[in-house]
Amino acid sequence: MAVASCEKEKEAKDLTYFLKRMRTIDHLPELENSHTALSSTWDTTGMNADGEGFKNVKGNYNVLLDADGPGCVYRLFTGVLWFLYETRIQVFIDHNESPLYDMEAVKFFDSHNGPFPYPLSFHKTYPGILFPIPYAKHCKIQLVSKCGTKMMNEHKNTNWGNFWQITYATFPPETKVKSLQLPLTSEEKEELEKVCRAWMSAESEPPSPPAAWTIDKTFTISKGKSSEVHFDGSGIINEIRIAVSPNTAAVLQHTRFKIRWDKSRANSVDVPLGYFFGNADYQNEKQFSSLLLGITDKEVYARFPMPFKEGFTIVFENKSQEEITNLHLAISAEKKNSIPADYGYFHARWTEIQLDSAHYDEYPRFGKSPKPFLVLADINNCKGKYVGNLLHVAWPYPDWWGEGDWLIWTDESAFPPRYHGTGTEEYYNSGWCVFDKKAVSGFIAALPANVNVYSFHLNDHFQFQKNLRVAVEVWWLTPGMWRSIHGSTAFWYADKIQDAQSKQELISPRLTHEISANKFKWE
Repeated sequence: MAVASCEKEKEAKDLTYFLKRMRTIDHLPELENSHTALSSTWDTTGMNADGEGFKNVKGNYNVLLDADGPGCVYRLFTGVLWFLYETRIQVFIDHNESPLYDMEAVKFFDSHNGPFPYPLSFHKTYPGILFPIPYAKHCKIQLVSKCGTKMMNEHKNTNWGNFWQITYATFPPETKVKSLQLPLTSEEKEELEKVCRAWMSAESEPPSPPAAWTIDKTFTISKGKSSEVHFDGSGIINEIRIAVSPNTAAVLQHTRFKIRWDKSRANSVDVPLGYFFGNADYQNEKQFSSLLLGITDKEVYARFPMPFKEGFTIVFENKSQEEITNLHLAISAEKKNSIPADYGYFHARWTEIQLDSAHYDEYPRFGKSPKPFLVLADINNCKGKYVGNLLHVAWPYPDWWGEGDWLIWTDESAFPPRYHGTGTEEYYNSGWCVFDKKAVSGFIAALPANVNVYSFHLNDHFQFQKNLRVAVEVWWLTPGMWRSIHGSTAFWYADKIQDAQSKQELISPRLTHEISANKFKWE
């Protein structure tokens, strides 16, 4: 085992390595040493003029990324392409004078005729690319325009477009990374095709169930009571499926789903059942499928790998006013003699805030932003990896539900963090409240009222050695004009078993989804 581990460490991280990690999820518990950051055009004044936030423009050249390696670019994302007036994009690897890519920006993001296939290149709303670009020494990505900063229309959008985001990771200096080269090898093309097939399948249908379930139980849980499942030994949970009756919002919102690892009493997972899977507000009326979570017409499923060394306990606590007549739990768990030393324990935290004239000033601000922030996770004194979230917005309006920058600190404390985004919808690879459903990001319910969106990080996860904070800025229309609720479920791994420190009581009353442009209703 030791020899195999050493050989694995010596292997270079090449394109095939990064592609494979986009279609597989067994690697998620691995805690590594890397730093994920975002080069973006966020508005440093705290407002929303992200298209004016270019920080390295010299004449006809606009450098979007200038990063030393070893590292990998995971994601390029921008706004409407018609703002890119006679503009080319160039990607330079390892200080080579000739760019690896040099083409019109519009073609670069073309998922049909460009260099990257769908679904790793997409353009339903804002265009984005999720194709990994590994580099051993250095990566520079720049825009080139004949017109420099020449304005192109009455809205004063320049030929640089509006906003840009480039997500990338930097690895320790001793890490071996093989830089991307063109053309792709046959092995790389084959792996790319596997990723595309896996993503298309994951976003269109739920995974096939395992041949047999390790745990397959049904409960009746009276109101105010709990039911538990215990499992002893060492292993990994690979999949959980749950079906509940009655399948109502009250039951899904007020039944607590908890997981305790090994012999600990800490609730490492502590989330209202419906807000862990995303079906609290619409039950099974709204369905989605992804690589890690999903809702079908009969059940919900989760596929986060969850390692344990001395067993686990799963608790369902019925805080609703209804009896749960039937809760069916199916778990696929693989027993193992030991768990790798670099694996972390799975955690999930629920929190939410209420915005109205009475509560608007209660929540934290960061930088120059006058807006409140929802803090999804604030984790200290451990090593870990943040891998995604669900966001719920109870929004009493049938249209745009808010702008807001994402801030992620990993082993940092000062402002700004090295990951500072340009907006809420961009984090979910969409824009203008128009979403699609991808294998790693998208919507469960868009509008009206109860928005539910998801984003998961495979390659582009956020490793931390000591601490992590994840926060999103909440752009609210006018304090006192409406009341809204913003909630989140954050998912991460940690080397220490911790209590999730979730918010225990739901904000009440909730917002129902029977609303229109001139009518909204509170329960």
